[in-house]
Amino acid sequence: MSDPISLAAGALRAVIAPGLGASILSFTHAGGDILRPATPAALAGGQVRLTGGYPMLPFANRIADGRFLFAGRWHRIRPNFPDLGPHALHGSGWQRAWTLVESGPAHLSLTLAHIPAAEGDWPFAFTAGLEYRLTPAGLDVGMRLVNDSAGMAPAGMGLHPNFRRVPGAMLRFSALSHWRPGPDGLPASVSMPPDPDFRHGRLLDDSVLDGDFPGWAGIAHVTGLAPGLLVSLRADRLFGTLRVFTPTARDFFGLEPVTHGANAINQPELPPMAILAPGAALSGTISILAEPI
Repeated sequence: MSDPISLAAGALRAVIAPGLGASILSFTHAGGDILRPATPAALAGGQVRLTGGYPMLPFANRIADGRFLFAGRWHRIRPNFPDLGPHALHGSGWQRAWTLVESGPAHLSLTLAHIPAAEGDWPFAFTAGLEYRLTPAGLDVGMRLVNDSAGMAPAGMGLHPNFRRVPGAMLRFSALSHWRPGPDGLPASVSMPPDPDFRHGRLLDDSVLDGDFPGWAGIAHVTGLAPGLLVSLRADRLFGTLRVFTPTARDFFGLEPVTHGANAINQPELPPMAILAPGAALSGTISILAEPI
């Protein structure tokens, strides 16, 4: 695995691991953690899921049973979360080593090329790019995915930041609806307007959620992570769905801007994946801001 790269700007610091799924090992303000820091044990074991966050591409969240129909042909991709059943989750970018293209004191750019080579691989070739850029206000994550296949291909992406969870943290954002999962973790029922409603803020202490909020306005605010600090998540319009993951008795919560709904490739009622022509691209930026109140 390539060595992690440290970025610095003002009171902010970030450490990125290109060789470990391009994951964020830490993101701090004045020495205080904003994202859950990766432990030495997580690094030693290559546990990307135990880092502060990672990119999701060429799809985000679940594909039921790793199976889908596209352009008249069934495709099957291997499950990659054995503890969560037979589904494929979060694409393959988080399980790959990325190549460093350029780096400086406050930025780095990475690339990843995928050519399907074995049964169970994502069946469409693509090239992905990531740019991490730290400013005194926050961490910008630029994402790009290009269809390298000879034909049309489904595509999606997102970011899976794992925020440090502390008592009294409050989340505020607006959305048009909320898709709740069924026992299999797949979207099962929708509420419009969303229930629960986070427009006026809700404490995360007792919240247990793992669902999509389509029609997200592109901004979410979190207070209470550190005294006097407002943490905000912003995303380009491309990332029109926010997935909120607040597991019980865990030291983190996830706010995941994504381009499509979970299992959208099998459930047409959900915000769909993009369909890219050969050479076409998805691109957008997600920012995690940390500013004094």
